[in-house]
Amino acid sequence: MIYLDLALRGGAVTILMLLALLLWRAPISLEGRLSVSALALSESAFLITTAALPLDLHPALLSNLTLIASLTPAAITWLIVTIFIDAPGQRWPWLVASLAASIAFYAHEAFPGLFSVCLPMSVVLYGALVILSLWSTRDDLVECRCRARPWFAAAIAGLALFLTAGQATGLLQEDGIILALLQAVGTLVVSLAFAVWLLRPDANRWPGETSPDIDSRLAIHDEFADPALIAGIQSAMTAGIWREEGLTIGALAGKLAVPEHRLRRAINQGLGYRNFSNFINRARIEAACTALTDPAQMNATVLEIAYEVGFASVGPFNRAFRAETGYSPTEYRHTVQSGAFTDSEKSSPIAANLH
Repeated sequence: MIYLDLALRGGAVTILMLLALLLWRAPISLEGRLSVSALALSESAFLITTAALPLDLHPALLSNLTLIASLTPAAITWLIVTIFIDAPGQRWPWLVASLAASIAFYAHEAFPGLFSVCLPMSVVLYGALVILSLWSTRDDLVECRCRARPWFAAAIAGLALFLTAGQATGLLQEDGIILALLQAVGTLVVSLAFAVWLLRPDANRWPGETSPDIDSRLAIHDEFADPALIAGIQSAMTAGIWREEGLTIGALAGKLAVPEHRLRRAINQGLGYRNFSNFINRARIEAACTALTDPAQMNATVLEIAYEVGFASVGPFNRAFRAETGYSPTEYRHTVQSGAFTDSEKSSPIAANLH
């Protein structure tokens, strides 16, 4: 059994290293390549340092491998948020939380008592990642990501959750052969499945540019466009459907009388958006910019304008506004009043990429 464990771990490490190397030739973002490489390195180090058969490694090498292995929670989180969260600003809370879990794991080598703390931290982290992978489906417009989410959540975050929860509850002993075999088999199977998915590179799986103008998006994605549906979407947007508070892709599909998957494809491949909230919020922020620069509405509060363009509260409005323009609504209004913007920037602040 010990040698079977060692063979399985060797196979998993080989696949992980090959996957990381091959992805550097794939047409995906730099962050995508880095996140996969980080997971491959940390998971390989983890497999080596937790083998059922203790390996005779030089103390310095073992120490470095232990440090790299402790970064596995952070690496898993980085990969998942890179694939499933398009907005970089929404990823950092997850990365901070995962780094805290990694630090706790590394610290428990010097302070064994911390093991009872780092396991629950990891259980909570991996459980949250499973929920993120599934819950954010409702806003995702990229078909290949939507299809992959359930098994992705179960395979990567779910496996980590199962193993850490087993240790936390005492069902799996830390130094037991059963835990070692589960780690080896699980990692090998997940690595193979992940390799099959990732080695068919599709740039749509990874975050990319989401703010070209509509004409260029239509030109680039014309081969995928359903002209009648695109026209219906644009007509609904022109009529102001984006002003409806809490508008979902399901609700929009119902109003347009089309299946939800067709609407997702039209907005993603026809209009070039990866996220439904970004699609709706762009129209809302454009309208908010117009209201903030309208002399007739200079006495209107930011909250009133937020309600007017479809936001339920000022917090999400402020975050969405800053993400699109680089300014808070108040800063933007003051900058306009000071005369710092050109006429073109006032009329189309998002297109002007104000930062």
